[in-house]
Amino acid sequence: MPNYKEGLNRNQQLLFPPSLDEYVDENNLVRAIDSYVDSIDMAALGVFKSSGSSDGQPAYHPALLLKIYLYGYLNSIRSSRKLERELKRNVEMMWLCAGLTPGYKTIANFRKDNPKVLKQLFRDFVMLCRSVDLIDGAVVAIDGAFLRANASKNQLISEKMTRKDMESVDEKITEYLSVLEYSDTCEKKEITPVVRIQHLDRLKKYRTRLSSNLNTLEKRNVTQYCKSDPDATLMRKPAHHLMAYNTQIAVDGKYKFIVATDISTKGVDLDQLYPLATQAKEATGNKEIKVAADAGYYNPKEIKRCVDEGIDVYVPIQDKQKKQKDKGKFPRDAFIYDETEDCYICPNDKVLKRRKTIYENKGIKRFMYFGTNSVCKVCPLRAECLPEKTPAKRIWRWEHEALTSAHRTKMQTPEARTMIKQRAALAEHPFGTIKQKLGWSHFLMRGKTKVAGEN
Repeated sequence: MPNYKEGLNRNQQLLFPPSLDEYVDENNLVRAIDSYVDSIDMAALGVFKSSGSSDGQPAYHPALLLKIYLYGYLNSIRSSRKLERELKRNVEMMWLCAGLTPGYKTIANFRKDNPKVLKQLFRDFVMLCRSVDLIDGAVVAIDGAFLRANASKNQLISEKMTRKDMESVDEKITEYLSVLEYSDTCEKKEITPVVRIQHLDRLKKYRTRLSSNLNTLEKRNVTQYCKSDPDATLMRKPAHHLMAYNTQIAVDGKYKFIVATDISTKGVDLDQLYPLATQAKEATGNKEIKVAADAGYYNPKEIKRCVDEGIDVYVPIQDKQKKQKDKGKFPRDAFIYDETEDCYICPNDKVLKRRKTIYENKGIKRFMYFGTNSVCKVCPLRAECLPEKTPAKRIWRWEHEALTSAHRTKMQTPEARTMIKQRAALAEHPFGTIKQKLGWSHFLMRGKTKVAGEN
């Protein structure tokens, strides 16, 4: 007969039963969570909201709930109900919580009621990493990703679609009224068209609801609004559209720690470079920080703000002249700026002079350089330069265009190419880990403030 190992008798009482601490080895992650949370000065972080009072049952300590939250984050357990279940069957959780078992509602409310404190906790953790030389801020990579919001596209009000639906409903109502009018003129019942008044009433109620939706958009001065999460917006991906938030991260290059995060309700990254770069500079404490981002962040105004703060940025320049080249027209680069004479020289060696008027829009000052109608009209290169109905060439120049030119030159250097390659390895990998390993493909909270705390 085979010889197999035998386990303990479940009903046998032990003379010296093992303590709960013996089931958790010295290198277990829960010991690190316990030590870290116990080292936090809760008063310095800010008062955690608690429903506890001197009357009735005592409340659970915020430190206990924070330990549960961190354990769930590190073990891909996000649901408060699943965390509650783990408290009663997971030996690590039993040890961490010393046998206490908060309900799922208590766990969920802790996360919901303390977004600002959780965000401050993240900053303090970054400071801890900085104090033990785990981050240096020499190179920081920035990237963003759309994470699904806790909202449904069925609850989205879109101005474009609402107006289109209203037109369709108006047509149907008009058609019904015409049929009703025609039926009144019919003398013989056998040829009277069948029209149900209930259909017309239903259409009128639907139109009233559409009109109410438009009023909501006008009051909020927006083009789209989601009833389930007003801060979430419809964002577009190549394969599909989704209700989401644009999650931003800044990753330090030394050990790939995330040093700054942010949430945006816009589906583009054009205005995210400066906020993330300044957060990363403050977090790392490096005054000579280098920041790399992809072409989606290219915005001369944002680059100017970063340069003014002493941040060295590396962002590829978007090729906005491709359409001109495809049409067989001269791109803007074909017109050479003469800094001494403050003018542009066109491909036909003619001068485009600057107007004295300064044009300003949304805080951006621009100058206009123009050619004369008489010169452009007889130019042999006109077909490659201007549309048929345009009388003369005009070029707009930003007041800080020299900074853009210097950035363009810098991005052609070997160092810039190395930085862009390094950015992809630094910033894109964490999103893969967050989505696939931690299961963080969507948010549980609603509202930008609460989502920012969860992020």
